[in-house]
Amino acid sequence: MSENLVGIDIGGTKILIILIKNNGEILKRIEFPMINKKYTVVLSKISSVLKSIGNFKSIGIGIAGDIDSENGIMRYSPNLPCWKNVKLKKYFESNLRVKTAVDNDANCAAYGSYILDGKRKYKNLITLSLGTGIGGGIIINGNLYRGATGSAGELGHITINPAGPKCSCGNYGCIEAYIGKTGRLRIAKQMGFSKKYLDIKLLGKLSRKGNKKATAVFKRISFYLSIGINNIINVFNPDMITFTGGFSNAWNLLRINLTKELKKRTFKTPLKHVKIIKSNYSQDIGAIGAAYLGAELKK
Repeated sequence: MSENLVGIDIGGTKILIILIKNNGEILKRIEFPMINKKYTVVLSKISSVLKSIGNFKSIGIGIAGDIDSENGIMRYSPNLPCWKNVKLKKYFESNLRVKTAVDNDANCAAYGSYILDGKRKYKNLITLSLGTGIGGGIIINGNLYRGATGSAGELGHITINPAGPKCSCGNYGCIEAYIGKTGRLRIAKQMGFSKKYLDIKLLGKLSRKGNKKATAVFKRISFYLSIGINNIINVFNPDMITFTGGFSNAWNLLRINLTKELKKRTFKTPLKHVKIIKSNYSQDIGAIGAAYLGAELKK
């Protein structure tokens, strides 16, 4: 039987399917846009792709939202609001006869980062996914921590200012409300950039060229990020914190000021101990982590 693994990252705008060896080497990488958001259409498309990529022993699926990982059910996803109580595990195990794991995408990213970035040596690891929203995954003593209902790890919804802007979750002043996509663009606007420049990639290019206003945008973002990271370090005392997601590509613009801010507010011993890095596998880490979770399912 093949030892290859399949990992699937289902997002609101695109789907990534990878076929990997057990050591993490990617054999095939297939990405396609989410053109039709009806889950029956999407799952049929994924199933068709899987039948064409060769043999594999398991499937792992990562998707943003409220996930019942034990039963492989996606209860609800803010990115795919019409997907409610979708039985992903049952669908793929029935159609492809291959064991299937389903988990929150940030949990998958954390598990993949634990295996590849941390080499399983950093037993207490936190992963923050910096994208349109802010996701989180928690590894404690080498195990993925899901909480009582599978809802743990919503680190983007730590409140850093109860009088802050309203978040997509309905709360006020979450980390995500400040440094998710909407929050980042709000900061850029406050710094005087017109609508034409409200693109974080463009602002990154300007900052790297020495534009002081653009640099100030990233300094402000790193300030809010530092408040959240301070809370995470003081609560979890992790060995490692890794960043994934599209906005993690701005890590070199955030790192220096983030470090300065953490030194002002975080307990010295855990701060000195923790290693904070951008994941070396950011682009694919969610799918990779999902693949490994699938591989660890009992037969």
